[in-house]
Amino acid sequence: MDIFQDSSRYFHISAFYALSLPYYHMEHHTHSSYEIMYITSGSCRVFCMDEEQDVEFLLKSGQFIFIRPDVPHRLEIPDGFPCSILNLEFSLTSEKSPVSLDLLLKKDPGFSRFWNFMDSSRGFCSGTDSRNFGYSLKDLLTFLQRSSGEIKEEEFLFFLLFGRMLTELAFCARSSRNSSGSAYLKKALRYIDEHYLEDIDIPAIAAYAGINKSYLQALFTEKNGCTINTYINRKRMEQAAFLLCNSTLHITDIAFSSGYNSRQHFAHTFEKFYHMSPSRYRSLHTRPLRSDTEKKRYHMADGLKLESEPFPHE
Repeated sequence: MDIFQDSSRYFHISAFYALSLPYYHMEHHTHSSYEIMYITSGSCRVFCMDEEQDVEFLLKSGQFIFIRPDVPHRLEIPDGFPCSILNLEFSLTSEKSPVSLDLLLKKDPGFSRFWNFMDSSRGFCSGTDSRNFGYSLKDLLTFLQRSSGEIKEEEFLFFLLFGRMLTELAFCARSSRNSSGSAYLKKALRYIDEHYLEDIDIPAIAAYAGINKSYLQALFTEKNGCTINTYINRKRMEQAAFLLCNSTLHITDIAFSSGYNSRQHFAHTFEKFYHMSPSRYRSLHTRPLRSDTEKKRYHMADGLKLESEPFPHE
């Protein structure tokens, strides 16, 4: 029985190194491999292009960055400030190898969540080693150096070491994202709560939160279980439902008061959320306030007994 199972996607090592660099500067470049840079001592700066924006990461000892293929990036180490780095590049192809992506996605839920998030995000992430990522990466590089890249005789050991490294990467990346992502989400939610009745868009929300819009969308969906637009519409629908039940405003006025520029768009969105028209919702949920005490005024006599008297007329 083949323990590695058949799959169309397999991991292959492209390059690796473990070096102490006294100085390093490079221009932006791309390649077809995934890349991990792990800082064991010193510090460096890594720049990754996100659309037209160059995102800078200051990495210190115990921190790392993971970069997807075809993302323009560069490494910079100032002269006189040496930095020691563990580096690994690997590709994902249809050619068989001991490590199958599909098997890892199936067997490790934590890795699956991380990989799916990376597929929908901006293409790179950084984090702090909060468990054993550095040791697992070092063990893998030591094995690769010792075997001179020839792993056929020890395929199962390679499978274990590579799988462990990816599991640790996923754990540390998700732990780091949880701590930093919470702050971004709080800012985004605050902005939406203050402006959802206005004409807002995702780029404006992302700019206020201080992160890229693609990363914010992926983070928002992961943490809140819905897209940003769905969350905004839900807030607007809550406002509209309240006004339908507690005001006599015309439905067109309620549409504008709930952040919509047209009654048609409002009605379509309302039916999508509540499975009925706004007018039908109003007729079902409005509770008219009865304000008739039959021309009587009630008061408490001696604080104990309710008595009534005719309401005085001028």
